[in-house]
Amino acid sequence: MLPAPAQLYKCPHCGKTKPMLSLTSGNTFGGELWSDGRAIYPMHPSISAIQKCPNCGKYSFFDNWENTGRTDSDTLGGTTGNLSYQEAKEAYKTLLSNSSNNQRSYDIALFFVRAYNNEFRRPQLREAFYKETSAAAVSGRFPNPTEDDVILFREASQLTIDYSNNTRDALIIKAEMHRERGEWEEALEILHGLQIGHNQWIVDTIIYFARQRKSFLIPFMIDGREIKYWDQPNFRTLLKPEDFGIKEERKKNLDEYLSYVTCVTKKDLGCDVLGGVYDERTKTLLKLVGPSPEYYDVEDETRNIDSFAFYRNERIKRVRGSSQLSTIGIKAFYGCKNLESVEIQGSNLQFIGDCAFMNCKSLRVINFIDNVRYIGRSAFAGMDELGLVRLPEGIEEIPEFSFFECSYLEIINIPNSVRHIASYSFQHTAITILEIPDSVATLGDAVFSRCFKLRTVKLPAHLVTIPERTFDSCESLRNIEIPKTVESIEKEAFSDTIALERIRFHGKVKYISETAFKGSGLKEIIVPFWTKGHYKKLFPNLTIRTTIL
Repeated sequence: MLPAPAQLYKCPHCGKTKPMLSLTSGNTFGGELWSDGRAIYPMHPSISAIQKCPNCGKYSFFDNWENTGRTDSDTLGGTTGNLSYQEAKEAYKTLLSNSSNNQRSYDIALFFVRAYNNEFRRPQLREAFYKETSAAAVSGRFPNPTEDDVILFREASQLTIDYSNNTRDALIIKAEMHRERGEWEEALEILHGLQIGHNQWIVDTIIYFARQRKSFLIPFMIDGREIKYWDQPNFRTLLKPEDFGIKEERKKNLDEYLSYVTCVTKKDLGCDVLGGVYDERTKTLLKLVGPSPEYYDVEDETRNIDSFAFYRNERIKRVRGSSQLSTIGIKAFYGCKNLESVEIQGSNLQFIGDCAFMNCKSLRVINFIDNVRYIGRSAFAGMDELGLVRLPEGIEEIPEFSFFECSYLEIINIPNSVRHIASYSFQHTAITILEIPDSVATLGDAVFSRCFKLRTVKLPAHLVTIPERTFDSCESLRNIEIPKTVESIEKEAFSDTIALERIRFHGKVKYISETAFKGSGLKEIIVPFWTKGHYKKLFPNLTIRTTIL
């Protein structure tokens, strides 16, 4: 739509006219909407609520300017009269000092708050959206407020709160002013239970960031598109509309959970809108109560994920962890069968408790344990899709059942810091080639039992005992060398190793159980020449070859 000649409006102070915008497009293409209520539509510009007269230089509200009914035929469209930040600051001081009307004082204060945000807070966030990154990662020069600017913002935002009415829109702005000022509880008290229909997600977004103690501006629409917080990389949340907000079912589950929490602890608790319950004192995520979202971001400064926090949560698909995270508790993710991804950037994670990820059937990758120093028993057992694991340098023990029944696990590196591999830790995995470092001094029972694809194993040089059922039912194992330090091979250590035809002994094994090789395909052994008599008694029916080792 083409602009028409500007309409002439008369200044209420000097009476001289100013050409003002008379016709605009109704197109909202490229529009922006922000949490302070600021709406910007480049193709549908609005006239500024406060105007500066170009003749006398005085400020006044546009609704006090008189439309003369005349046009300025030389000026198409006219001006919107938008003020610079310095003009907005001057207008705020001037008009407020002369205002005796609460509504006018509210309008003046909110006008300045938005001008302040336009100058100092909006540009960097806008650029961050276009570059699909975080605001902190955006380089360039952005103006910084002076101490006077900050004082005026604090004053104006407080006046906006003080002079607000109880209409729905005003209440949202009031809560937003509290949030931008860092007054989290005041913001949450206003917004709790507020319902605004199909735009409820806007309220719930403010609630979410208030719970996270974030005071930055929130863009709701940029470039004509609503920002879907569940797929934007520059904001720490992954939400779907149906998951946004505190549902009745979630509130019921939250109340039920809190009924088990001691009164002493309750005073330190906080809860976000997705059902995450936090102990603010210890920076611990205690529980994600249902119905949970599919995607969840742990709050920034969280240090611990408590035991049972996501226990048997069959809805959760992705969890992003705080970079401050140091502990994941017992059964924290136990039975999360649809969990596909755990992302912990720059991890300080040191401790993973017993059964922490047991039976996470869809989790394919464990890439967050580089700095872990302790892994509990059964921590990763039953992970059907896990294919590769790189254990961290520094751990000294691989506990019982660590990767038990990880039936697709093909590749495992065991670092040189490991001293003991406990019982059943790799039972029924898909490992094909394995080198156990010489740092390992002891093995538990059935460590590699039922590893049907295991073909080649290098045992550690200082091993003394091969325990019960160590390689039981390793059907593809064809040969193995027994280090000279081994003194005993316990019962069923190599039972049902049907492809095992040859073993080389590098020393004299004092004790070999009668059932150690039960059901194996063993036909020949190679031994040091000076031990031939010893092994002839133990294996009277086998071919024995000697060698000088």
